[in-house]
Parts: sequence; structure tokens; C-alpha cells
Amino acid sequence: MRAAHLRSLPLLLALALLPRTAAAAERWAPLGPDGGEIWSLAADPDAPGTVYAGTRDGGVWQSRDGGGHWVPTAAGLGSGEVSALAVSPGRVWAGTSRGLFVLTDDAFAWRQLGPPGPAQCLAVDPAHPDRIWAGTPTGEVLASDDGGEHWVLRLDLGFPITAVAVAPTPPLTVYAAGGDGVFRSADAGASWRQIVPDSGSSGDGPRGGFALAFAPTDADVLYILSAGSSTMWKTTDAGATWGSVLDYAYSLHGVLLVLPGILLTGNDRALVRSDDDGATWRQEYLGLTPFSLAADPAEPAGAWLGTGGQGVLRSLDGGRTWMPSRRGLSASDIQAFAFDPFRPRTLFAETTGLGLYRSADGGASWSRLGTPGPRTRLDIFSLAADPHQPGTLYAGTTRGVSVSRDRGAHWQPVLNDPLGIWGVTVDPHRAGTIYAAGNVLRRSRDGGRTWKAFHLATAQTGRILFSPWDPETLYGEAGSQVLERSTDGGQTWKQVFDNAQIVTFVRQIPGLLVAADRDGEIWKSRDGGTAWERTAQGVGSGAFPLALLADPSDPAILYLGTDSNSVWRSRDQGATWEPFSSGLMAPRITCLEADPHDPHRLIACTQGGGLEEIRLDS
Repeated sequence: MRAAHLRSLPLLLALALLPRTAAAAERWAPLGPDGGEIWSLAADPDAPGTVYAGTRDGGVWQSRDGGGHWVPTAAGLGSGEVSALAVSPGRVWAGTSRGLFVLTDDAFAWRQLGPPGPAQCLAVDPAHPDRIWAGTPTGEVLASDDGGEHWVLRLDLGFPITAVAVAPTPPLTVYAAGGDGVFRSADAGASWRQIVPDSGSSGDGPRGGFALAFAPTDADVLYILSAGSSTMWKTTDAGATWGSVLDYAYSLHGVLLVLPGILLTGNDRALVRSDDDGATWRQEYLGLTPFSLAADPAEPAGAWLGTGGQGVLRSLDGGRTWMPSRRGLSASDIQAFAFDPFRPRTLFAETTGLGLYRSADGGASWSRLGTPGPRTRLDIFSLAADPHQPGTLYAGTTRGVSVSRDRGAHWQPVLNDPLGIWGVTVDPHRAGTIYAAGNVLRRSRDGGRTWKAFHLATAQTGRILFSPWDPETLYGEAGSQVLERSTDGGQTWKQVFDNAQIVTFVRQIPGLLVAADRDGEIWKSRDGGTAWERTAQGVGSGAFPLALLADPSDPAILYLGTDSNSVWRSRDQGATWEPFSSGLMAPRITCLEADPHDPHRLIACTQGGGLEEIRLDS
């Protein structure tokens, strides 16, 4: 792929040189940490070192140096996992849950094509770069001879097509696999023959193949992984006869890669490799789940591995050793985030699959930290930096609460709860007072050494909010969307709103609370939560609200993060809303935070796009 494919980089450079206008400044940009779920990989055969990675919900990323550095491709894909990628000179295709998209050399955005609709597997004819094949979840195999502009139905099986493959050498031979077996066409899809049935248990062939891979230079040699099976099968005569080359102890995933003399597959336990065409096998416990594999056309033993959380790894020795290859690939899931109140450029982020990270330079670089738990890593649900004690950080985890006194480097448990703590909060008014929200609400007044339990009216609470105007007033956001209030420092609680999904304070106006409910309605209370009035409906186009933030500098401005429709902004205290998502890589927003040290900086936690930041003009 030529340099013109790298559309996002010149666009970002151009925006950086523009005057500070809303169009130039108010654009989200990836902040890290690197990693993420990589559902698909594809290398450009005409541009050595150019590889594309399709993520679960963060679009498609591109590297032009063999995976050393990554940048996002153009906008336009929207939400949804990128389950398939294909590359030919001048074009990249992405099969997503929303349909099939193409990015061409002369385009600044992905463009959605017509049929086949959602495409979960793609294959380009090596002899004809304009000819592409697609398999759909509804059972169709379609072909296009003009790069995807027009399509012809070639096969309709009525069950999901999980793999299509075009033979690497003439004549044109196409294979399609799904729940009913594997089918072969030797006449460009005009007729098909079932070569692998899905019925019977005679043991003379695979059942329900879902992954296909050819030997690099022989169209008659084909490998198949069976759905939910532990067996890999091989044919050397285009499917006339089959033989087993692997009978693994566990079920294999739908990942399969064939290099010269080398076979690679795996599951959530290990990567499994053969260096002798399947005669013998080794398993490598990499501590990750393989989601996708792709060969490097410029390196005979080169390969990329897409993982379930750790981004991309690269091997130059046929999979014997793997190196992280994710610099700049900000496609991680952010489970928890916190600013350091004492160090303006220090950030903390908990990621799915990679654990806890810290940045000391505002997000330009990240270092992995130790995580709570004596023997195994625990998932962190929430983070809270202590505003009274420099370097002290609390984490709500799957096993309780842990504390770090050295900015996340080392941890020790201070509260054990096998049911988990979803929200941990430090009282900004009283040093040493911490609240832990789980199945019950607990409070410690001595930095976590001892705890007292409180029972709210609801069965469960998600987090505790502290009134910015009254140190005795607290609010509890419950898992059942009930907002409760305590006016005596947490001793007693009373329900004040029965459908509040998320709540924020407008700090400049005493008593003013804003709430978003699960139905996309915005509510406002002017007396600290006693009485409420509805100010807007259908906000976020019906997407479920997950984050709400009042601008710390302007009481008229609110920001709303949703589960599938990115970020929205109101300039009139919630009466009207506008999309505020330019540049966002992932549409599921799990938190919105204003930088306490910089009033012009807003950070969003995403699922599939890591952290994103925006410079505000307000």
C-alpha cells in the first residue's frame, strides 16, 4: 500500500497547523495505553512492512514499519467489530458487523459498499486484485469483480459462512466453510461441491470447518480447523481425501496460519506450532488469547499475532518467539482511570488484558505497574487517588480494596470482599475517609485499617459522590439506577431519584444536579436532589448513557458519554445537545473526566479506543 493510504497522519498534521478554531482544536485524539482486542489482521503484499489491524470497537489501525508504530486509519467505520480485512493494491476492505467498507488511496474516509451487508470473512483473488469474495452471517457467499461496487450471489447455504479462501495458484478455485461443512468451486463460483460434510462420525474427515488456510505455493494443499474441535485436518488433493495432522488436548480457536513448513494455531491456553508440516507440535504458553494471525509477505518466517487485549505481537522466526508490536495502537478497553492530584501530568489507567498503567508525561508514554493480588492479577473496577496523601492510590477490585503508597508500583489489600468492590472513593473533605461500594456500602475513617458497613435502600451501589457544597451530604449511584442521598455523612440514606443512570454536579451553582436516565432523558434538580424537572428527551439518539460531566469552567456546558454513540455536548445546561465526537476511535464511552490541572483538557475512557483526549476552546 502506498503512502497515500496513511490518511489520518497528514490530516492530523494539517489540523495542528491551523489557527486555534473549534474545527481545528476540538478534535479527540488517542492517548493510550497501547493494546486492545485485534479481531483481524491483513498485510499489504505490495508494500513491505505495511499491515492493518481490525479491532473490536476501535476501527482499523495501520503500521508501515512492520508493526513498530501504529496510527488510526480514516474515519467512517462507525461502531462494531472489524471481523475481516483484505488488501489489494490501492484498497483496503473491512468486514464489520455494520457492513462492508472500503478505503482507497484517494479517500479521506471509509466508504460503505452495497451488499453483502455484514461480512465476517473476506478473500481477494491473488491473480485479480479487483475480485473479492465475502461470506455473510446469513449464509451467502458473494463475489465482486470490480472491487466491491457490484456483487453476485454465488452460494446460499443458509448458515453462517465463517471462512472463504481463494487458491494461491491457478486455476481459480474458491472454498467456503461454515456450520454445514466445506464447499469447493473450480469455476469461479458457478458450481460447488461439498468436500467436507458436517454429518456422520466415521472419522474420515473434519466436521464443520471454520478456518481454512492454503499451503503458500500449492493450491491442492489445504488445512482446516473444525468448529469446537481439537483436530486439524489436511488434504493434499484439493479435498478428495483428508488426514488428521493435530489432535490437541483442548478445543482450538478459529485461528490458523500456514508458513513454509510451519503451522500455527491455538486457543485461550496456548499458541500451538509445528515446524515440520504437522508431524510434531509444540505449545507455547504466552499468557494471552490469540484472536487473529497474518503472514508477513516480505519475511518467509514472519507473522503477526492479534490478541484478546494485548494488541499485536510480531514474530520473525515462524512463531518461536514473539515481540510486542503495539506502539501507538491505542485500542484497549479502559476499566478505570484517575488523575494524580499532586502531579499534573501523571495519569493512571486500568486496561482489560494488560492491567494497570501509569503515565508521567500526560499520556505520551506509559509504564505497566504492579497490580493488586498476592498471586494472581485482579481486575480493577475503580481507582481513586487520595487528595490528602501524595502517592496514595486506592483500587476497587474483584476481591475488595487494595492501596498503594507509591503511585501504583506496589499494593496491599485493606478490605477483602469476594463479591468485589465496584466503586472506591476518597472523601475530599476528610483525610483518611474512604468509601467502598459493593453489595453493601463500607466506610473507613483510618485509611482502610477498619471498616463499617452501611445498608442503603437498594441492594447494591455503584459509586459514592460527595457534594461540593456540603461536606455532610453524599450521594450513592445504585446498580438499579436509584439515586440515594445522605445528609449526615453516610449514617442514613433516602431515595431521591428512581431512574438515574448517571449524575453530575454543576459546581458553580449551589444545589444544581443534572442526571441522565436510561431512557435518554436529562433531568435537573436545583435543590440538591429533592425536586427534579425534565429538560431534554432522546439525548444521544437513544444510546444508553454511561458518563455525564459538567464543565468545571462553564456552568452552561455538559458532556454525555454513551454506550454506542460516542460523546454529546450541551451548551445550555442540558436543554439541547449536539454530537461532540470528531476524531473518536471508539463509540462506547465508559468515563468522562476533566483534568483538574488543565481546564482546557477533557479525557474520555473508551471500550476499544483506549483513552482519548480533547483540547477545549471554552
